Amino acid sequence: MKRNILVVLASLLLCGVGPLAVNAQGQRGGGSSVPALDTSAREALITALAGPDGEYAAHAEYTAILAKFGTTLQPYANIVKAEKQHIAALQQQCVKFGVPVPADTYLGSATAPATLLEAAQTGVFAENLNVSMYNTLLSKVQKYPSLVQVFTNLRNASLNNHLPAFEAAVANGGTASCTGTCVGAAAGTCCGMGKGPGKGSGTGPGTCARLRDGSCAQ
Repeated sequence: MKRNILVVLASLLLCGVGPLAVNAQGQRGGGSSVPALDTSAREALITALAGPDGEYAAHAEYTAILAKFGTTLQPYANIVKAEKQHIAALQQQCVKFGVPVPADTYLGSATAPATLLEAAQTGVFAENLNVSMYNTLLSKVQKYPSLVQVFTNLRNASLNNHLPAFEAAVANGGTASCTGTCVGAAAGTCCGMGKGPGKGSGTGPGTCARLRDGSCAQ
């Protein structure tokens, strides 16, 4: 009888269903420590990436503007690079939580505004919507610290970097790179955002648009 019990136990271990084998498999899988997203958080993650005010849409819009007005146009050239990083950060969260990465249906379908001023105004509008989107979505992911961190970082990038760059471009007639003296600023200084001129980092008159932190937008 004892011999039969030993044979059964040995068979279970060889088949990988013994307690030690089960624990080892769980540790090797490494996925047990990552909780599944609830429906609300899952939808929030997909919206941040593929919603109408999300990162795919912003990247597509600014890419279209660059295609029309020139690939080095500021602040769009720098912001497009940032949008790619935002997309990558959200896609990594999809992979982490086992959410299929949604396809980008925006790239190639966006139409650039007719003028640089309209493009800058579009940027202001889009970034304000993006900030509002994240403010709403953050309440839906509070149980998931990594999503809270990523959403907060992306919202702050839109609020503190992208939005003021586009506001400065609007104040400068559509671009963050001035070709002449900035409106309301002395020669050799940057365009402010209603706060007066500040010294620029370039060599020519009106070389850049000034951001809230005192740096230049290009």
